[in-house]
Amino acid sequence: MNTEEPARSSEARTETGKTAPAAAQERVFVGTGLFWGLIVGVILAVAVIILAAQNTRTATISFLGWDFSTPLIVLILGSLLIGIVLDELFGLVYRRRRRRTLRDKDQLERLREEQ
Repeated sequence: MNTEEPARSSEARTETGKTAPAAAQERVFVGTGLFWGLIVGVILAVAVIILAAQNTRTATISFLGWDFSTPLIVLILGSLLIGIVLDELFGLVYRRRRRRTLRDKDQLERLREEQ
């Protein structure tokens, strides 16, 4: 005798016989990841301290007739910061365009449904 429970489908049958997606399951989040975020933050801080300790030489930068002398770590971290800011700006533009496209698509679908 088979005592196993039959496999449940992720779709349910409606009155018309068509299948409809089952209700979405509620997501449960345990913890906030604070511990792992703290660990990663400490590792990155130690890496930056080591980087700063090993790159104390002065670098001279010439730009449009100006000459700057700065420690190499300032140059490295400044370049990193500029890269992060530019990445966020380009990401912001991309997300706005994507949202606008999706919003226009939703409006178009609603108009088609009304007809």
